[in-house]
Formats: sequence, C-alpha cells, structure tokens
Amino acid sequence: MWLNKKIVIKLEETEKKFPIEVLNNWELTDLEIICGQCTYLPPDISILKKLKRLTIVSTQIFELPKEVFELPELTYLNLKNNNITELPKISNKTKIQTLILGRNSISEFEKIIPHIKEVVTLDLGHNCIKTIPANLVLLEKLQRINLESNCIAKLPNFIKKMPQINHLSLSNNSFPADEIQRIENELKISLT
Repeated sequence: MWLNKKIVIKLEETEKKFPIEVLNNWELTDLEIICGQCTYLPPDISILKKLKRLTIVSTQIFELPKEVFELPELTYLNLKNNNITELPKISNKTKIQTLILGRNSISEFEKIIPHIKEVVTLDLGHNCIKTIPANLVLLEKLQRINLESNCIAKLPNFIKKMPQINHLSLSNNSFPADEIQRIENELKISLT
C-alpha cells in the first residue's frame, strides 16, 4: 500500500470534524490542516510515529491532547490562529524545535518549558500572557521568541542571562512608560 509522506487538507469553513482518515497514513511525515470548525485533535494522532511537521491553523481547536507533544519525531508544531486556552500537562521531553502558538488565548506557558528544551523558535504572539516565567532560562537553545501583542507589563531581568536569544519581539504589550525606558536603557532592547 502506497502512503503519502505529506498531506495538506483545506477544510471547508463549515467542516466540524477532524479528518480522521488521515490517521491511516502511518508513514506520514508532514501534515497540514487549514481552516474549518474542527474543535479537537484526537489523541489517536499518536499513531503517526513518523510525523516530523504538524500544522493545524485557522481552525477552532481549543484543547490539545498531550499525545501531540509525545510524537517521537515531531520537530515542528504550528497551531497558530486557533482557540487554545491552555497547554496540556506533558511529562516527556519533546524534540520540538519550532513551536508556533500565536493568535490563540494562552495565558501561561510555564508548565511546558521543562519539556521543550530543544526549542529554538517559540511564537506566543497575540495571546493573553501577562508574565514571562523565570524557568524560560531553561531553554538554552532558544534563539527566537515572539511575545508581541500580549498583556506583559514587566520584562524580567533574567532575559539578560539568555545571550543566545537573537530575536525578541515585545511590541504591543502593556509596558508602562518607565518600564519601556528601563528595558531600552538597562536591558538594551528596543521596543520600537
């Protein structure tokens, strides 16, 4: 039986069901699902052991099964523009290097940090995040982080202890004028 290694599915805007038939492609390495009113990812996604890239954007997914983070070969996860409010409790470390969770409703991400130590790019822009957790320093490979358009009012000093970060997006947050001045003067980060 011939199985596709990459599948792109553009759901109709009114489609509410996850295309479960895609789980029959055990050799699948790249899955992209766009649009629709799909509200969940089935835990059975764990069947796709060879999946390296998973993109599910512009759906209505509000909850993620922990099995997504347990896919053994997954290095790229894009869940942009959904309705995700919280991240699952995961216990295993992942191989994910690019994690895109922008344009959701996530308010905190502290719990997943110990499990995503391979992350190089982290996009949490356009969410509801108010604070940057101290355990972010555990992400020693992190180079790019997007936190723009959240509700952050203070940038912690430990950011200075993360010299590997070469891109930090913080625009459109709730920084008061004195914090903006501190960030630009002390931390040498431009917010413009």
